[in-house]
Amino acid sequence: MTPEPGIRLRAANPADDGFVIEMARHACVIEDWPLPAPDDDEVLELLPPPGVVPIIAEDQGGVPVGAVWTYHSDPPLRTDADGAPLPELCIGVAPGRRGAGVGGLLLDALFARLAGTVATMCTNVHVRNPAQRLYERKGFRVVGQGNGPLGVAMLKDLR
Repeated sequence: MTPEPGIRLRAANPADDGFVIEMARHACVIEDWPLPAPDDDEVLELLPPPGVVPIIAEDQGGVPVGAVWTYHSDPPLRTDADGAPLPELCIGVAPGRRGAGVGGLLLDALFARLAGTVATMCTNVHVRNPAQRLYERKGFRVVGQGNGPLGVAMLKDLR
């Protein structure tokens, strides 16, 4: 899918902190469920750790429409052969902007950023989340049970 025209990607800055929290809130739930509070533990766990700068997608008017980054959960969703936690995907696209290629553009940018430094990453996706199809198109594969009874763990090789 070709992203909507005029989408620009950039590194997040401190002015984007509220938007990053909002995207983490959206990443926590299925589309028809109520959003958790910004200070909910599940939201806080998804926020980028120190040193990780989210990638922001913005429209022609400079309005942020999506964000992507990696984080580490505790306990980790998946580990590598040496037992080190794999970085986990967090991505959010603003309601009303989904299905227009923004998520794919963000994922491609994240993969390019991580190439050469990260061999494998993972994500947890709810079985009802339509984003699972996007993840599969972008090279993630289902590897088993994720978080919770309806979570699916997926891996992506970046080598």
